[in-house]
Amino acid sequence: MTTVEAVPLTARCARIFSGREHALLGISAMNGYFSLGAITGLLGWARGYFRRVDVLVPGIELAGTLAARGDLPPHKANKKARAAINNTRNRVLHALSALEAADVGVYSWTDLHDRPAYTGLRRRLDELYLGDSVFRELCDAALEPVLGTSRPTPDQVREAIPFLLSELPLMLDTPAILETESSLFCYPRMLPVAKWLYAGMMPVYPSAGQGMLTTRLTGIDAGENH
Repeated sequence: MTTVEAVPLTARCARIFSGREHALLGISAMNGYFSLGAITGLLGWARGYFRRVDVLVPGIELAGTLAARGDLPPHKANKKARAAINNTRNRVLHALSALEAADVGVYSWTDLHDRPAYTGLRRRLDELYLGDSVFRELCDAALEPVLGTSRPTPDQVREAIPFLLSELPLMLDTPAILETESSLFCYPRMLPVAKWLYAGMMPVYPSAGQGMLTTRLTGIDAGENH
């Protein structure tokens, strides 16, 4: 039987967790943790606990992260990112089929570009990144484990930052974006930027109905890939 260790980040997150309304499961591409079995286990647990479940997979901004790591030139990074995103989405769809879970939505943040709540937050984050030095420095620091260096170059940051800024709206206000009263962003390890958001270290703060939850299958290492 699959066991999930679920840990809310704050007392407010715990209250949202007890409400059992909505979970958004973050599923990374090119991360060995997210095997078909792991995805199936996480989805099975979430559907048994929450009234509504959706899944988030990366958008095409993943290409910038691949290029920033130095793995591939930009044109090849774009092709590899698209393939990785499709592969990840297909694994999620296979898991949903096995669970007969037609009620679960699967989104990349690219799919959300027609939703004003998402695009409004995305624009605000872009403006903050350009105009607020504290926000910019923390965002840049959040890239360090993703890029595998404590001193990313300006070019690396420029290429990789769209990924983070595209994901952040879902950590700030999924209820507005996906039209729920409350929501928990679920991931196998707590991301540094989430800790900073909820500690009040950033000039933006999650909405009243937004929470963070670490959801880790026991016996599987979540690793450092994002």
